[in-house]
Amino acid sequence: MQTTPPLSAEPLRFFVPPIHHRTLRNGTPVHVIAAPNEDLVTITVAMRTGARHDVLPGETSITAQMLNRGTIRLNALAFAEEVERRGCSLRTVADNDACSVQASGLIEWFDDLVDLAAECLLTPRFDETELDKLRQRISADMMVDLVDVEWLAARACALRAYDGHPYARPRNGNPASLRNLTTDALRSAHHRMINAPRHIIVAGPVDVDAVVATLDAAFGGMPTPGEIISTPRSTMRARAGVVAPKNDAVQTAFRIALPCVSFDHPDYAAVQLVTTVLGGYTLARLFSVLREEKGYTYGAYAFSDVRPRGTTTGIVTSVGNDFTADTMDVIAEEVRRIGAERIDDEELENARQQVLGTFARSNETPQQTASLVWTMLQHELPFDYFERHVMRLQKLVSEDLVGVQERYFSTSHWVVGVSGNPDIVRPAIADYVDTVEDWVAEGYE
Repeated sequence: MQTTPPLSAEPLRFFVPPIHHRTLRNGTPVHVIAAPNEDLVTITVAMRTGARHDVLPGETSITAQMLNRGTIRLNALAFAEEVERRGCSLRTVADNDACSVQASGLIEWFDDLVDLAAECLLTPRFDETELDKLRQRISADMMVDLVDVEWLAARACALRAYDGHPYARPRNGNPASLRNLTTDALRSAHHRMINAPRHIIVAGPVDVDAVVATLDAAFGGMPTPGEIISTPRSTMRARAGVVAPKNDAVQTAFRIALPCVSFDHPDYAAVQLVTTVLGGYTLARLFSVLREEKGYTYGAYAFSDVRPRGTTTGIVTSVGNDFTADTMDVIAEEVRRIGAERIDDEELENARQQVLGTFARSNETPQQTASLVWTMLQHELPFDYFERHVMRLQKLVSEDLVGVQERYFSTSHWVVGVSGNPDIVRPAIADYVDTVEDWVAEGYE
């Protein structure tokens, strides 16, 4: 007779590897995670300015993407060849809150990686031809987005989940803002970028003092890091419904936002566990009902979206038109139930094991630890935060979650974003929101 093995009763012991903290001559903090048994080294230069600071929507994201498309010394092709012939990678990216240069390769190329990262960050070419190519590609992607109900639902939800906040904007802007984006605008955004608060994180088989000397030679001439540009925290418009109409849609996409809390909030660990019970994995309630019991969808999930200036718990799924109304009913019932009823011990323990196992697997390498370090820096957390967070997750019992369930999981606080045939989706959400409005694709003409 086959039996299910018991869950492990051994507590997870998580420790952040030693982090060596240094400072360059211009005041730039450096954080080194030395791993002598590794062959790969990664260098991340992260700057705390992002799309939420844009004057023209999209300017920070496009500026970041242009950094490795040519420098004063090398055109785009020549620069790419310099990186690739070493078997290395060099990415330049931006999100709503930060932008970064991320270089990785074998340790033998460490000095070259530092030099190439500094070159693209400090002396970008901002070539008109390369900007046109990037603009055309992103504009084409944006037009594809307009027929994707999942993307449309996300945009609809963001409109009121981040009511009036820069987080409500797409980080790449829109086709109209892209057309107005000049190389002068890129240089202005670049000036903001290199003057923003910054950190450099290095992970790999390195000597700390040698790393700092190499980084200081390459980046020490940058301006002293400035102050972060203040942005108010985002707020949600409770019980708002937003529809992104798509008359010919054969599916309905849901993107729903509930209140959440920041990493350093006393309720965060409990919110994380409750969210996992609701929809964090394949044993969770939303997945079990909408996929396993009813067969409406390939997946239905809940997750925390924690940003420095705003946090939400998201619910996502897509179903055929015929199942739209019942899916809305199911989601509302599961949110009501998890907000009002004690979670049983077995369900909580399954969710806890999922959270802890996922966390442990995603922090096995020095490079993954570097990402964790950046999370702590960006959210201004102490360096032992995740060690204490793991301990907290393992101590919580069902009774500890009740107040959190009541405070954050309720249809009286949510924003419902949906995309599909308006004749189908509007009646489906009408009873669960106080207002219904359309998301308008401004700037896509």
